[in-house]
Amino acid sequence: MFKIIKERDDYAHCYVLCRFDCCVVIDPSHDHNAIDQAIDDRRLTGILLTHAHADHIDLIGEFNAPIYMHQADAHLLFADEYNGYDPQKHPYARKNLEFRFVDDGDRIPLADQFIEVLHTPGHTAGSLSFLHQDRLFSGDTLFKEDVGRHDLYSGSLSSIRKSIIRLCQLPGNTKVYPGHDEATIIRDEQKKNIYYRKWSKQLR
Repeated sequence: MFKIIKERDDYAHCYVLCRFDCCVVIDPSHDHNAIDQAIDDRRLTGILLTHAHADHIDLIGEFNAPIYMHQADAHLLFADEYNGYDPQKHPYARKNLEFRFVDDGDRIPLADQFIEVLHTPGHTAGSLSFLHQDRLFSGDTLFKEDVGRHDLYSGSLSSIRKSIIRLCQLPGNTKVYPGHDEATIIRDEQKKNIYYRKWSKQLR
């Protein structure tokens, strides 16, 4: 089962993946009720964070499940001057969060399957993408015919360039589900994404 809880107001898309009696939630940004309804009577086995910006993480303290993220973004969860919460304060407490730091090539279990972790820095130093079968969850790294900002705290142009080139080398039929805006497929990004086309030529 696959559920998209679409972005609303200032919050990003949230994705729920379920296999048999297990579910994971990618970027629990908003709409706790919709997430609960998608999980239903299954077990929530993990919260997966593409990065630690406020519009992707607002509900992380509301669920009893380990949080999978890259360690390079861990401090950003609590640095409100950089994560987007300022002048407000983040709504979760460190003592209530269980972290499982993951890095490139790690695999997160989902029942009898796995979700592959891709470290795709550039938007933030710890930005991750998650690959499950033919679905790529790209956070704020790769968008439809666009890429994420690299000019925010811990962002890097050279890093996001490498990350985009890497993601666009995935199989062409890979479906891309970004943190904002519309879904796309890798084949279309190879043809239409002006950033990928420019940056890939620079490598030749």
